[in-house]
Amino acid sequence: MRIVGSVSLATAATLIGLFGNLMLGLAGLSLAGPGVTVIEYTDSDDIERAIGIGMGIIALVVWHVLLFPAVLVGLRGGRPTRARRATVWIVVGLSTVLVLGTLIAVLATPPPLSEYPPPEWNRA
Repeated sequence: MRIVGSVSLATAATLIGLFGNLMLGLAGLSLAGPGVTVIEYTDSDDIERAIGIGMGIIALVVWHVLLFPAVLVGLRGGRPTRARRATVWIVVGLSTVLVLGTLIAVLATPPPLSEYPPPEWNRA
């Protein structure tokens, strides 16, 4: 029963973490440009982007906080068996790899080339 509870918490945490990555991606947050940039899309304004970034950060914090109870639920109680420990750490590890992998993919999205023209265009 503890394994089911731990896996359920880790699954919920993973879905929340992926939602946070989706919100950061839709808001246009990128680390691929010169520093931290927010990609300007024509159909959104500053308030929508700020809300998206805020929701993404909050969702990633909730993901991180929910992984702790997932580990506690799985490893508490009577002496945990090797199978229970392995299951808990595999599920938490998969959640971490999945969420952090998609976060890296989202933040590595470069801004459009038109935003940063080549240096020869800036010459007068």
